[in-house]
Amino acid sequence: MPYEVRVNPYLEVSHEDCETWARDMGMLHTGPSLSEGIWSPDRFRRIAVPDLAAKIAPDAKEADLVLIYQALVWIFAYDDYFTSAYKKSHDRQGGWEYARRLCSFIHLDPEHPVPEPRDPVERGLADLWPRLAQGRSFHWRREFSRAIHDFITGAALELENICDDRVPDLIDFIGLRRRTFAGGTGACFAAMSTGAEIPDALRETEVVTSLLDAFIDVMALGNEAVSYDMEINDEGEINNLMLVLRDIFGGGLEQAHKIATDLIADRVAHFDHSVEVKLPRLAAEVSLSPSDLEQMKVWVRGAQSYLSGLYDWYDSTPRYRATSMVSE
Repeated sequence: MPYEVRVNPYLEVSHEDCETWARDMGMLHTGPSLSEGIWSPDRFRRIAVPDLAAKIAPDAKEADLVLIYQALVWIFAYDDYFTSAYKKSHDRQGGWEYARRLCSFIHLDPEHPVPEPRDPVERGLADLWPRLAQGRSFHWRREFSRAIHDFITGAALELENICDDRVPDLIDFIGLRRRTFAGGTGACFAAMSTGAEIPDALRETEVVTSLLDAFIDVMALGNEAVSYDMEINDEGEINNLMLVLRDIFGGGLEQAHKIATDLIADRVAHFDHSVEVKLPRLAAEVSLSPSDLEQMKVWVRGAQSYLSGLYDWYDSTPRYRATSMVSE
């Protein structure tokens, strides 16, 4: 990424608390039996969630950083739990039933009553969402809840492809990956980190919509190469960009990596062009106020920090190394 990597100064104090919350939610195995929980403590630590949160949100206050890494823990928990419980067994009906039930835990109104949690994923979302939403704008709550709904149901759509043994085409895949990466949460995390949101006058414009699509694509497409070994060799996944590109072009993995890298570079260039050319032009057209213009600039810096931090974490986390998963 062409942006500086910075680390939140509260990183060191977040490691212990992060694991404590995961344990309190029942996400960690507490004994020799693997029937309870989602991860062993060692496997959980391999994800390095505190490092990820500190890199994508370098300017967040301590309280917001806590919420960000707890939200990231939940995202990883759902991803891994759904894979283990439904994707590996090709349980199409069970996966959809679970996804639909889980969506009821993230109502736009955080005070809306939810079902009694039955497992660590439901317990985590029921605990997290009211605290995460407290004091946020209506727009923030709407966008975050929408992103999590897309993330939850996106996993069930991936399950459909697995059950049908169907590698999606590229256009279908890009749309699906924007959902299954929980990419919409990135804009919300950038707002939490910086304290700045995209101004109302710009939110629904084509320029900002296109910028956000590029932002999410850069996040999501970068994950495809680093997660390939784990997804294909350990999880039996079929929804991976490397497979999509190999299916289209008939080449090997090296060629697929090259094409994926070019796609990511193009999306970064689109994001930068939107920031440097289209946004200033749009701001002038709508006579954006100086305070709103500053808000937009601050949010953009947060988005850039998010991308640089995410890619730095991709390079360092052991999560996606298939050999690290063998004993677990």
